Amino acid sequence: MKILFIENRYRTLFWEAIAERLAGEGHEIYFLVQNRSFRPHFGRVTVLPYPKRNQTSTPNENDLRLIRSDRNINYFGHRDTGHYAYYRRVIGDYLKRERPDVVFGESTAFHELITIDLCKKMQIPYLQPCTCRFPTGRFSFYRYDTLEPFSGSGEVMSDKEAEEMIGHIVRRDIKPDYMRKRRVTLRSRWKRLCDLAHHSLAYLRGEHYNTPAPWVKWRIERAKNRLIDRWDALAKSRSEEMEGKGFRILYAMQMQPEANLDVWGSPYRDQERTIRMLVENTPDDVLIVVKPNPKSKYELTDHLLDYMASESRIVPVCHSMSMDRVLPSVDMVVTVTGTIAIECILSGIPILTLIETLNNRMSGCPLLRSFDELPEWVECVRNGRFPISDGHAKIGFINLLNRTSFKGLPYETALDEANISVCQVAFDRILDGLTRCGEFLPGNGSSYM
Repeated sequence: MKILFIENRYRTLFWEAIAERLAGEGHEIYFLVQNRSFRPHFGRVTVLPYPKRNQTSTPNENDLRLIRSDRNINYFGHRDTGHYAYYRRVIGDYLKRERPDVVFGESTAFHELITIDLCKKMQIPYLQPCTCRFPTGRFSFYRYDTLEPFSGSGEVMSDKEAEEMIGHIVRRDIKPDYMRKRRVTLRSRWKRLCDLAHHSLAYLRGEHYNTPAPWVKWRIERAKNRLIDRWDALAKSRSEEMEGKGFRILYAMQMQPEANLDVWGSPYRDQERTIRMLVENTPDDVLIVVKPNPKSKYELTDHLLDYMASESRIVPVCHSMSMDRVLPSVDMVVTVTGTIAIECILSGIPILTLIETLNNRMSGCPLLRSFDELPEWVECVRNGRFPISDGHAKIGFINLLNRTSFKGLPYETALDEANISVCQVAFDRILDGLTRCGEFLPGNGSSYM
């Protein structure tokens, strides 16, 4: 097969390690590179030139939609959008010329979003190998820019194994791989400095489209720290509300920029608006408890904090307060695409999601199709009519997550031979599935082979 990998900074190191294994099996390997500072040293590599001023133009309707998920524009102050038309043209020409059988990449950077959009139109399979939330130590291949998994290992745990896994998740004995704290060492700090220098050098060489200016990054980091302090001060001033009685809905903020919300949950990427809608569509006796992400980044804004300070029904909690302490004090949870959905399903806590995923296959996790439906769901919880999944259904759910995922960690930080070998098995299974399943389109029923 002709396999194309899309460069994504350091993730390209993982692509390269997998690509060498796949080439040994007879596959043709191609790389399409946007940031030339992260050019791989294997395969047939095409580096896209940065656009010249006379090559840019007004973005089309499709690009305007993608721009809403562009982290460099939304968070790092990049104002020019003329490069979209250029990259759409050169990436489109490349795909028409090479016609890969499958494309592997992420869905975070603008050039990946453009590639995904073009692959959809040309019916070229595009897959994102991304870590799962649960079970840990596993990853799935998501279609295009969605959270819909394609294929899977088919592995099924015994009822006893599944029950043990559920118990660990409910007790929060285990955390998703991406939540694990990495120990700060002299070596990790040095690596961080080297990474910053590498990004800065890439910016100075002309990569202004995914990479913010170093001085902009420094400025927003300072603002982030100030906003975290302001949030925690507001939370402490309202700490008494957490101890009182009344109906409480928890909204756990999701980190931004992240594909989890900016791409997969893009209709709700404006978290201030989501919080406003929760307030405006619930009875006056309902409190909205807002928990920040422990690793808050750029989702916090002065405008958001001004609104929260002005609305007495909003109860923010401190960054230091764990979910273990928050969950027992709330009656219902609303999330977009957060991991909290899985935890609530397995814990029997009423949960509503704003984006449809595998989680909504469970009766205990309805999709909130409109904020207008909120008062009805509040009444369901109050009257004890909210659907809660039973033990048998929970075992089936954890096995659904297990069989639509594979063992391994698709990270550049996990390049040891053992992990790459395990991940290679997953890629082999996916490539075999692509040759057998026929059309590769979201929702065609071949996701869970």
